[in-house]
Amino acid sequence: MSPRPPENPHHRFDAVLRLTREGRFAAALADAERELGEGGDGEIAAGALAEVARAALAGGDLDSAVRALDRALALRPAHADLHYRRACVLLRMKRGSEARAALNRALEINPRYVAARIELAQLDAREGFLGEALGTLRELSREAPLGESEDFRQGIGRLDRGEWEEAQTHFGRAVESHGDELRRRLQRSEALLEGEDFARALTELHQAIAEHPAYPDLHARLGRAELQQGYWDDAAASFGRALELNPSFHDARVGLATALEALGMRAQAVDQLTLVLEREPAHAQARELHARWGGPQPRSAAEAPRPKTT
Repeated sequence: MSPRPPENPHHRFDAVLRLTREGRFAAALADAERELGEGGDGEIAAGALAEVARAALAGGDLDSAVRALDRALALRPAHADLHYRRACVLLRMKRGSEARAALNRALEINPRYVAARIELAQLDAREGFLGEALGTLRELSREAPLGESEDFRQGIGRLDRGEWEEAQTHFGRAVESHGDELRRRLQRSEALLEGEDFARALTELHQAIAEHPAYPDLHARLGRAELQQGYWDDAAASFGRALELNPSFHDARVGLATALEALGMRAQAVDQLTLVLEREPAHAQARELHARWGGPQPRSAAEAPRPKTT
């Protein structure tokens, strides 16, 4: 059986986060670039850059926020949340057409992304498609738990009256409330993992998934925790579910490959890594594992044979 996978270097970007807390966003981005030049885990790097963007947006430095998100998306182009965050910054910058493209991309990746659907509906309303926007929001109120929120209902009413700013405030509170418990649960799970209380950490993650079953990131997060514990079969199932929800989730596919290799299924693991590298040749972890396990040189998507036409 393969050895337990090495733990991720969670603290490599501590200096980036410190500079971010000090409001030195340009310096934080420069430090992140230095760390990225040394390789490493793109998921951790993307998370650090997303935090830079969040703080820069809150501090009014919209240019730094966009730069951080652009860099994060270069590392992880299939993350719906990064596209959504970028759209929110672009909306603040009055770049509506780019924001629409970013929201559409987020929804291509995760069609059930509640916050992106709300933001796109508000953009539709501002651009004259009020009927379509209200239809989307009323449909969403029947599908998503936040449809029971008083703020959500107030937001629809305000939008119907053309009160854009008031509607945005209500929708923002509804989305924030919807995500608060999830954020608290994930923070608890991270703290429990760091404290090596793995049973309770896994319980928190399972509960988060029960409440948000359509979030591929949650299934992948559970898979990583299961890998950490050596629960190879469970990890393979968790990563597989993440990929059912988002087939372009390359980090989940690398996780699946790691679990398969640990189960003695190296050929299948290499196949999964090859799929990643055909679509994202620069994926550092996939490249490193692929070389270590001796897989054949993968072709890029552009080199794949085209179907014959008659």
